[in-house]
Amino acid sequence: MDINRLAEQHARLYQSRLEHLDELIDKARKGLENHPEREEHEKTLGEILQRRDELQVQLDEFITKHPDDLEEQVEKAGLMAIWEVLAQDLEKLLEKLGV
Repeated sequence: MDINRLAEQHARLYQSRLEHLDELIDKARKGLENHPEREEHEKTLGEILQRRDELQVQLDEFITKHPDDLEEQVEKAGLMAIWEVLAQDLEKLLEKLGV
């Protein structure tokens, strides 16, 4: 498989994972609506949103990488590690919110 095709597959996977994060974020926002500890959890969600936006920037950079740089980027798979941490943080928040 050539590197461009592999990079496209990774980009689609990363985009799919990002969309899943957005679904969890929407769920967390709904859970915050009448939660007694709303302020504390809004701060946590704000931090998660900031990291989500940073992940989007990295994904955009990955998608626009020069083909010569793609192989190294695909091998690092750094975006997946960031996604995993964000998803875990969101799941913890959702547990606290009871949603």
